[in-house]
Formats: sequence, C-alpha cells, structure tokens
Amino acid sequence: PAMAETSPVSELMEALRTDVRAKLLDFLDEIPGRKVMVMDPTIVRPLDFIVTPQEMKDHGVQNWFKLTDPEVSVDCSQMIFLMRCCRVELIDWIAKQILADEAAGKDRMYVVVFLPRKTEQCMERLNRKSIRANVKVVECAIHFFPFDRDILSMEAPGVFNEFHVLGDPSRAFYLAKALRFLQAKFGTIPTVHAIGAAGKTVVDIMLRLRKDEQMSDALKDPKPSQEFSPPGVPSMAPHGSQPPQHREGTQQQPHEQQQSGTELGPGIDEVIILDRRVDLFSVLCSPFTYQALIHEALGIHHGVVDVSSAAWAQERTRGQAHPILRNGEVFLSHDKTYFPDIRDLHINSLGPLLRGEAETIRTTYSERDNVTSSGEMADYITRFKTAQAKHPLIEVHTNLAQDLQNKIQSEDYRQHLKLEDDITAQSSQSPLESIQDWIDDQKPFHEVMRLLFLYSLVNNGIKAKQYDQIKRGIIQSYGDEHELTLSNMERVGILRKQESKSVWSSTKTQFNLFPVDADPSRDMSYAYSGYAPLSARLVEMMKKSPTGWRACQDALNLLYGPYLEFQQQLDVSEATHANAAEQAMAQGRPSVTLVCFVGGVTYGEIAAIRRLSEMEEGRRRFLVLTTEMLSARKLLDSVSCETVVNQVPPEEPRVGQRPEERRR
Repeated sequence: PAMAETSPVSELMEALRTDVRAKLLDFLDEIPGRKVMVMDPTIVRPLDFIVTPQEMKDHGVQNWFKLTDPEVSVDCSQMIFLMRCCRVELIDWIAKQILADEAAGKDRMYVVVFLPRKTEQCMERLNRKSIRANVKVVECAIHFFPFDRDILSMEAPGVFNEFHVLGDPSRAFYLAKALRFLQAKFGTIPTVHAIGAAGKTVVDIMLRLRKDEQMSDALKDPKPSQEFSPPGVPSMAPHGSQPPQHREGTQQQPHEQQQSGTELGPGIDEVIILDRRVDLFSVLCSPFTYQALIHEALGIHHGVVDVSSAAWAQERTRGQAHPILRNGEVFLSHDKTYFPDIRDLHINSLGPLLRGEAETIRTTYSERDNVTSSGEMADYITRFKTAQAKHPLIEVHTNLAQDLQNKIQSEDYRQHLKLEDDITAQSSQSPLESIQDWIDDQKPFHEVMRLLFLYSLVNNGIKAKQYDQIKRGIIQSYGDEHELTLSNMERVGILRKQESKSVWSSTKTQFNLFPVDADPSRDMSYAYSGYAPLSARLVEMMKKSPTGWRACQDALNLLYGPYLEFQQQLDVSEATHANAAEQAMAQGRPSVTLVCFVGGVTYGEIAAIRRLSEMEEGRRRFLVLTTEMLSARKLLDSVSCETVVNQVPPEEPRVGQRPEERRR
C-alpha cells in the first residue's frame, strides 16, 4: 500500500516540489513577454513532474522544442535555452541555432540557463563559438526532480560509469550540492552514514562545501575566529584497486552556523549514502514487483512506458481519449489514484487483485437496472462514476500485467531464473558451462552478460583458463566492439580473474540475504521472490543495534569500499529543533531517513525499502534520493563501448574553414 499522504516525507516532498516549481516559474517571469524555450532532451519529461504545459503558457512560453531538433524558425524575439551543465556538447546545438538566426537576419534576445549551475567548461565552450548575438547566461539551482511521493531523482544517467570506469567525480559534486541544498532548506542532517568509494567522495565534497559556506559567512559577518579541523573520515580507495579494509570515522564535524532562511518545519534525521558498486547484486538479480518488472521488460522513462508494439494498446488508442494511454505510451506518472497502490505488489498477487477489481466494476454497471428510489440513484451514481473512472486504468494494468506474466512464464525466462538461482546458491553444477553455451548460441547479449557478471561477483571472479575462453567467445559471438566493454567491466571489478576465495557465502549469512521461512507478507525479500536486497539490509541494520553499523563491522568488511558514520554538529536553533524532534519521536512521530544512491536505484530496491518501513511499523519513513532509476540493462548499457566503436570518424577540416569551426 502507498504511504500516507500526511507523513513527514509527504510534507518534505510538497515543500520541495513547491520550491522547484517556484524557481522555474519565477525565472520565466523575469523575462517578460512571449518567449520560446529550447530544452535539453533529458529534462523535457522530468519537467512534467514540476510544471504543466498550461502553466508554462501562462508564464509566457509560446512554444518549446528539444535542443536536438532542427533549427527553430518560429517568429519570437526571445529564446531560452534550458540545459544541464554536465551536457557541454549541447552548447554546439545552441551555437548552431544562434548562428542560423544571424544568417537569416533574425534579431532575438537569447538566455542560456544552466542547471543547476554554470561552469567554466560551459562558458569556455560558449565563448569559443564566436556568437555575436545578445546572449545572457544564468543558472537555476534545480538539483533534482520530485519523481514520486517518496523519490527525488537527479535523472542523471551514467553516474556509475563516470565514477567507476572513467574516474570522473563531477556528478558526485552535484549530488553533494543537492545534499547541501536539502540541509540549507530543512536544517543540518544530524547523522551521516556512507559506504563505498563514491559514497565517501560525496561526503568529502559535502563537508568541503559546508566549510566553504562557513568561511564565506564568517567573512561577511566577522566573529571570533574558530579553528576548522578536517573531518575524521577514512581515505578513499584508489581507483581500480581491490576492495580495501574498512576504517571507521566517528569524529564530529566543525560547528556550522545555520544558513539564513532555513525552514525548521519537517526535517531529515539521518542520511545513508550508498555507492552502487557496493551492491550490484540487487541490480543483476531478477525482481518480481509490478513496477520493477515493467522497468526490466519494457523500460520506464520518466514515468512513461512505451507499449506501442502491443496489439491491445493499438486497439485502445484508436479514436478515443484515455487517461493514461496516449500514442502507444502509458503515463504511469499520471495515474496518481490506482497505480501507487499496486506498483509494489508481487506479480503473482497482482493478477487476482485486478480480476477482482474488474468483477466489481462489472457488478456496479449491472446494478443500474435494480435502482428504484432517488436515494438509491444518488448512491449508485457516485459508485458508477468511481467505477467509470477506474475502468480504463484497470484495463491498461490488466493487459500490462498479462504481458509480464507471459514473459516470466516463458521457457527462456524460466531457464534464466534457474541459472540465476544456481549462481546465487553456488551450485556444484557449474552455471558457467551453461553461460558458455549461451554465448556460443548467441543468446541475447544483455541477458548473457547479466548472468556472467552475477557469476563473477558471487564467485569473486572466474578461473583464469575459463576466463580467457569466455572473453574469446564473447568477441567471436557478439563482435570486436565489445572488447572495450569487457575492459570497462574489468576495471570496475565486475568481471575479473579469480585471485582469492569468494566471500559470498559469508555475505549471504551476515546480511540474511536469503531468509529462511520468512513471511512474504512481512519481509522485504518478497520483492525478489526470496532475495532481500543488500542495500535495503544495510538500511535496516542502522536500527537493529543502538550503535548502528559499528555493531556489524565484520559484515561490512565483506563489502566493497570504505564505510563511515559520524554526527554533524548543530547550531543552537538546530539543536533545539533536534531535541524537540527526539521528543516527538518518543511520542510516536516517525523519523525521516534519506537514503541516497550514487549510481542509481532499482524499483525492486525501492519496494523493499517501502516494505522495511512497514516492517518497522512506520517508525522510520524513507525518502530516496537517486542519480537515476536503474535496471540491469541500463547498467550494462552505461559501461558498453559499442556506440563509441561504431561512431563515424570525424571529418578532416576543409581548406579555408575558420579555426572555431574546426573545434569540436
């Protein structure tokens, strides 16, 4: 069931949604008159979570286009470009549009808006384009999108690849900025936990930003000097190294004055920052909740599912309006009444529920002839309207669920699940032979790689002789372009030669990843039909002991990367607020825990975390902050080099070409 709308998390989400919406609309109002907006394609759909098209029109936006579309020729004197600062390559499209306008003699005023901030790299690339038009550059501090009633998503794909493969920590910086924004708005988060190299990097940057803000405030308002000491946190694991031994940082952080304007209403009591590399098992294992299966099978892109190839979708969209099905796409984000109640159900529980709902609707329709009095008619009309509104939703979800059932009941899928179970159980019958056969048979690349990487992670690598055979088989079956993909996986440590004993058996036991005799209606393992996500177990372990992770150091030493936990010092007003919050929690108010995923989170994990709140009888409510919504396929795509290998080489510059035109 969906969380109650009156929960502290709902209050936080509403405050954040209002803040983000106000930032965007206030910015539009600063540019009076009619304007055209040209947007980064990756934020077009996420903007739907903030504002409606009608609101954009009400604030002067005449039309909007994607930055990758052909040059915009619409007649308007003001043009706004809205883009993420990390997508520097889009500046070339902006320059192309402005230069085309100059060539056509169009006189416009241009505004380039960088989210969440403008960077030197962006400014340098913009300056190199020799644009002579009137261009104003601004930044808009939108760090994330309110993706769901308990999910904040940066919608920033590829963070895992950038950090662990390319060694680029820039997205970690933006995540740290997002955490600082949350603390500026709701107060310093008293308790901080982090695990993994990326998690520690986010903490390091967050603390550095905090110190910079502190020193900046001190310069603006001089006070008796304080000594600033660095936090006692463990050093980061060297890039590409083996998982290091963990050390624990428990020193308190320097005193920080509360930023002016901080709202001390709803607050966040603790934050847990999880590096995706710590738990890749939960990405590679098969989930069984409704929303997670949709994402794995069809892909959910910003709350939208493409079902255009399904016959039932084609029939339903012919010549009739539908509340959530349009042009072959299901807008799950638009279904705020029914989908939140069924998205986390196990697929086996969903079918009977939908059939029962459909029968209730049919019964309601058939009762019309039995209505005799005006009182009965008024009651019937109410029930009829409810049934009529729910009917098209039930119809879509019934068809979607049936498609998913057909998939998981297919012979191929059953073979995959059997092999997956053999891998996680470390069966004596080597699953590696089956994987090698599938490679030789050229079975779907993503599915073969998913199982191969899961095998490598569980067994701490592959024996050298088999490893070389498998690499040769992959190149022969799927092409030379995947040689770089395998190299990337080796660098991350997902695919490697076996050099030491596997710790999977100990990990399973220490974290109770496959609970025996667990009640499916009460345990988080229901989301994966028997497997409890490691990430959710880490969140659970915070409250299993009064000393948190310190009570399970031996278990944490089995995992990748350093871990740390410490208390942040609060100023007087924050300490007063924290004391009041503790008293309220003692009287039954739930605490709020922010769970932050660096590199993405799956819908299966979110379902498990929501179930964890129910297991704890609502004493903790969870708010998830993630860089993106992840699936096994998306993870593999992010580290794949196939597109790089297949790119057409750049053309040589033509004779007489201007220097700035040669730069790419």
